Order: sequence, then structure tokens, then C-alpha cells
Amino acid sequence: MRIAISLADGHITTKPSLARKAEEAGFDMVWNSGESIPTFAAMLNNTDAIKVGSGVIRAFQHHPKNIAQHVLDLQLMYGDRFVLGLGGGTKYMNIATLGEDFSKPASRIREIINFLRYAWSVGVDDKINFDGQFYQITGAPLRWNEEPNKLRAPIYLAAVNPAMLRMAGDICDGLCGHPIASVDFINNVVWPHVDEGLERSGRTRDSFDHQTWVTMAVSHDRKQAIKELKVHLARFMATRSYSIVLDSQGYQDVKEAIQNAFFNNPEDVDALADALPDEVALKHGIAGTPDDILEQIQRYEGVVDAITLYTASNLMSYERTNENLELAIEAISSIK
Repeated sequence: MRIAISLADGHITTKPSLARKAEEAGFDMVWNSGESIPTFAAMLNNTDAIKVGSGVIRAFQHHPKNIAQHVLDLQLMYGDRFVLGLGGGTKYMNIATLGEDFSKPASRIREIINFLRYAWSVGVDDKINFDGQFYQITGAPLRWNEEPNKLRAPIYLAAVNPAMLRMAGDICDGLCGHPIASVDFINNVVWPHVDEGLERSGRTRDSFDHQTWVTMAVSHDRKQAIKELKVHLARFMATRSYSIVLDSQGYQDVKEAIQNAFFNNPEDVDALADALPDEVALKHGIAGTPDDILEQIQRYEGVVDAITLYTASNLMSYERTNENLELAIEAISSIK
């Protein structure tokens, strides 16, 4: 099993140096939250060979022509080391915060992925002409694409619900598995839907990279780390878009307790922590000392192709987030 790390929620000024430390520690890949192209360039520039991925770009908040060009630029400048992670986000992320259209999200993101593959196949002397349901592009160039498809980036889809999981298996190179997924959820929900998509595309699991994000809180204070994990997971689990994770495992009572606490007062971190039992939290993430997390990650062996360690940052300052990342990098370096 490969091990990657996400630098999401760390301070932007620390990400290039943390990417270098992750590479030196033996991580297989490093991801970052997805909206800042300059940050990816800085991380790639400060490393030598490690893959760097967007985990994830919220696809509806960018024009697909711009995504295609930005990815091609990174691939050309840094030697085919960029991995494109895409996600739709939630209705709240798109409508309430930015006023973006969130109609038919599965159909829209499928069209974006199809457009990217088409755009990267168009030679530099040709023009992009695309007449989709959501996007129409006429006579646009894709600069620098002298060798079509040579630097086509792998596309990984962030997914938790059945339609998106099937789409990942059908048309994507890999999956960015949701950071509140337990092993039971992965085996009983994620893989069956991904397999359905793979079958539709005539592929097998060998041709697909299933990476699951694993929410982590690492501290020499085990009690503190577990509370950080619980609050972070509870805020995810309160989101109705992710109800499938708890519902599919028979945790409806836990879901209701979390939602009651969250919608009563989302800033009451003690109530959120109390609503999520320790044993349920520790099935859906990892927390504790460095030695604790090295033991806990073993449960994903043989379940997925790779895990991506993702910081439970809701209760963490930038300083604490960076400490968490440093401790995780140090711990993984000891087993590489």
C-alpha cells in the first residue's frame, strides 16, 4: 500500500518545504487543496520526482478551458508530475458561497472530464471546438500542445455517492476517496460502485488507482488528537450530502446526534465531540501519537491502493496544523 499526504489547510508559505520533506521521507505522492495553481508550481519546483496532485479542484468554479491550459503548463514545466484531482463539491460550496450553478452536478462534471481529454488531444495548430450541454467553446487554442496526449494528466475524481463513484470507475484514472470513509464503507459501498463503472468501461481494478483520504490528528497528547479528529469528522458528517457514509453502516442515531449538535450551534465543539463516540470516530479516521497512527493505518492494507493522510484541521491553528503534518511525515519516514 502506497502512502501519500495532503498539505491542505497548512499555511501556504510552508507547503513547498513540506512537499520537499514528504519526498525525502519516502511518501509516494503529495496533494494540496485545489484552487491555487501557483502553489502547485511552487511545490513542484521545490521537489525532484514526487507526483503532486490537486486534492481537489472544485470543477464548477473554473472554466474547463482554463483547467486544461493550467494542467498542460504544469506538465510541461515540471516533467509530467502533476495529477489532476477534480470534485464537484457540495451545493453549499457552490451556491451559497459563490453563487455558482450546481444543477445536474454528475452530468456537468462528466462533461468537464470529457472536454479535458478532448482538449489535450487537439494539436497546437488546431482549434478547440466543443458543443456540450453546459459548455460551448469555439475556435479556442490550447497553447504549447505540440505533442497531443503526451502530457495528458491523470484525472482522479473525488466521490462519495454512487453516481460519482460509478463515474470514477467509468472514465477516470483514479479515485480521491472521501476522508470520512471507514474500511466497511470502502468495501461495501465504494468498491461495488467503482467496480460497476470499471465494468462499464471494460477495465479492471489493475488499471485504476483507488486512493482514500484518511483524516488524521497526530499529537503527543492522545486525548487532544482524538478530540480534534472527532470535531473535524462531525462537521463533515453533519453535511447531508455525505449522509450515505453513516446511513450505510447503521449509524443513523449517531448521524442524528451530530446533525442536532451542528445545526443547534456549529461552533459548540464540545457538543460536536460528544455527539460522535470515540469508537465510531476511530473507524473513520486515525488519531493519537505517532506510534498510534502507524498502527491504525495498517487496517487499510489490502483494501485500497493508497491512502492519503489528511489533517483534521477544524480545531487547529496554522501552527498546530503544521505540527500535525511534521509529526505525520516523521512517523512515515520511520517505516519507509
